Amino acid sequence: MTHTIKMFLKLGSLENITDLYENGTIYINTIEFFKKIEDNDLRGDNYEGTSEIINSLPGTFRIPEIDRDIKYEKIHLKKSFDQILGNIYSLYCISSKGFPNPLDFKIDEKNLRFGTHCLMIKNSQYFFDKIKSELKNNGFDFRHGFVNYYEKDKITNKELTLFDKPEEFEYQKEFRFYVHNNNLEPIKIQIGSLKDYAEMIETKDLTELKIELKK
Repeated sequence: MTHTIKMFLKLGSLENITDLYENGTIYINTIEFFKKIEDNDLRGDNYEGTSEIINSLPGTFRIPEIDRDIKYEKIHLKKSFDQILGNIYSLYCISSKGFPNPLDFKIDEKNLRFGTHCLMIKNSQYFFDKIKSELKNNGFDFRHGFVNYYEKDKITNKELTLFDKPEEFEYQKEFRFYVHNNNLEPIKIQIGSLKDYAEMIETKDLTELKIELKK
């Protein structure tokens, strides 16, 4: 299903958002960074790069060495690679996927933890094309798309991709670029000033942001 993107938002510190606004600096961090960072489930996600999840029904397993049966209520297993190469650039996306009814739009205040400032990228297609062009010019292979969210304690035997995340992150309404990179290093590109098609605001003002329908 094709979804309409209304606007991208990028939240962060005053320094980083100003750099994006004035110079178009796109900082694409490693997947390993997001797996290991501990920040109360904001950017950090230890399920990042999980390839499969198995949730079992209640049952019993036997330990022959002690001749005993052990009952369990549930077993939760996740499979992932020890190390996942590649980098991710994430954006908050106001779209028909996250908000089927535009009038229902309201940003979750948990997003305000990302930083003091936000860039509202109003010409999302132009911004999107500029990133793609610069990545291609630098010889990177990449993919992009909406993140899908799943209930990690309920799904089972489901193959997951780098565009799947646990539902507790759903409030972030993420659209991401995945960039293949054999080096465990961040990638930085520049796409030029965004001043002609973006607006910089304080993050706290996002709670007043509304979507209006054109008549």
